[in-house]
Amino acid sequence: MVAKSGRKLKWAYGTNTVISSVIFFIILVFIVLIAQQKPLRVDLTSNSVFTLSQQTKNILKTIKKPVSIKVFIASTGSGSEDKGKIKDLLRSYAYLNKNIKYQMIDPATHPQMTKSFGVKTYGTLVMEGYGKKQIVQTPDEQSVTNALLKLQSKVQQKVYFLTGHGEHSLTVNGNDSFSVAKDALQKDLYKVGTLNLLEQGDVPADAAAVIIAGPQKPILPQEQKILAAYLARGGSVFLMLDPLTQTGMTNFVKGYGIDLGNDMVIDRLSRLFGVSPTIPVATQYGENPITKDFNEATFYPNARSVVPAKNPPSNVVLQTIASTSSSAWGDTNLDELKQGKASFDKAKDLSGPVPLIVLATIKTAQNPPPQGKVIAPAPTAKTGKLVVAGNSLFAANPYFNQLGNGDLFLNTVNYLTNQTDLITIQRPNVVKPLMLTRSQGLSFMWTVVILMPLAVLVTGIAVYRMRRSQR
Repeated sequence: MVAKSGRKLKWAYGTNTVISSVIFFIILVFIVLIAQQKPLRVDLTSNSVFTLSQQTKNILKTIKKPVSIKVFIASTGSGSEDKGKIKDLLRSYAYLNKNIKYQMIDPATHPQMTKSFGVKTYGTLVMEGYGKKQIVQTPDEQSVTNALLKLQSKVQQKVYFLTGHGEHSLTVNGNDSFSVAKDALQKDLYKVGTLNLLEQGDVPADAAAVIIAGPQKPILPQEQKILAAYLARGGSVFLMLDPLTQTGMTNFVKGYGIDLGNDMVIDRLSRLFGVSPTIPVATQYGENPITKDFNEATFYPNARSVVPAKNPPSNVVLQTIASTSSSAWGDTNLDELKQGKASFDKAKDLSGPVPLIVLATIKTAQNPPPQGKVIAPAPTAKTGKLVVAGNSLFAANPYFNQLGNGDLFLNTVNYLTNQTDLITIQRPNVVKPLMLTRSQGLSFMWTVVILMPLAVLVTGIAVYRMRRSQR
């Protein structure tokens, strides 16, 4: 009887164990299935090396149709070095958008397919979608994202750089050239052209924006009228005006409620970045689409103040894009500055924070229909956009890729051309240097180089003496 009862007890325990094991297995299967459908990924690197930029994430949200990516790369041996890196990159795209599928193809085992797509080098990506095909030779985030844009893009917008007034060159790779900015715009799918208003007589109809980069000579009144008419038609202008230049544009921008300072901005904060006080640093950004979530410092070699009027014209809305800290001021004593001296004059100078870039949104109505005639639809209002910066060198070759300068330039152009999906920070996967003040450097040296080793030495001596005394 006891044996029989023991067998029943064992059977009960065994049954419970089996049932518990089955339930555990079922739960485990469900967890695996959920993880496959909704995998969790965490990037623990300091620079988010394995995370796509916000720009790419915004663009992926717009991909509504299937896109296939074929990666032609060797499975093993020579030519396969970048396979893991490419696969990790494309896995991030597919994780954020289920419409994107990719496959790795070894040219050695699929020679006919490789030949049919015209692939000649390892690491080539063939992207198909929206009835189009794009070939990517450099398999990085920038190239893949641009290819996605090209697949879904119907029209490639064009921006024009004004010429004829000593503006920055787009072709020469010098210190004052805009060739790096031009290349960056083209990577963002813009066509880039030049515009001479005296020769062409008007802004071309295909202009998404006109960029005026640091003119050194006056822009003539007839050219200003053309620009004003372009803004009235809903056009966009990015005007960058350096100090100590006579461009004739002071009254032009004043008509939109923007005051150009006849000064040069001096910033004590610049010393923390190891640069001259004549290179102000912008650390404050206004509430606007251009600098939304923008937290990078930007700096402006030789800048003037750009001040929004308190009472602008009724059809103009002004927003400050970038300003210095309160440690800067707009110095109006230009003669003293030429001698390498600078001092704040409370009566004459503009105290910080000093605005450096201002956006004017201009609302203008179309011409009304002739009296007595009814035209459908009724006239609609158009919005012109004018961005005025008190410096142009911030986007020149030596400074474009420094801190957030290039990001701010591209964000501004993207906003002016209504490319809102592109208005984000392009996060570079680079190690950022740690900037220390003199006092911070001394504190670090005393703590790490002197005090910590000394503490270890003292502790070691104390332990040694204690052990000797116990013998």
